[in-house]
Amino acid sequence: MKIHALDQEREMIEVTEAEAFNHAGAYRSDGDFERDCKLISWIGKRKHRCIEFDPVTYSADLEGARTDGIEVLITKDKT
Repeated sequence: MKIHALDQEREMIEVTEAEAFNHAGAYRSDGDFERDCKLISWIGKRKHRCIEFDPVTYSADLEGARTDGIEVLITKDKT
């Protein structure tokens, strides 16, 4: 997990997809729907975004998330 400052009072947490599911209490044995429900419950009302991690565009994606006030940024590996 990485923490990025949005301003003096707010911050954005950046987690990988696996870390997000771990924080949500979702297990591999859970069905897709159950995992998604747990993830949405963990995110709650926080503004969130999921991006595909690409070293070429990462800096621009991160800056865009900061500008948009994203509170939870989930990075997914390219497959």
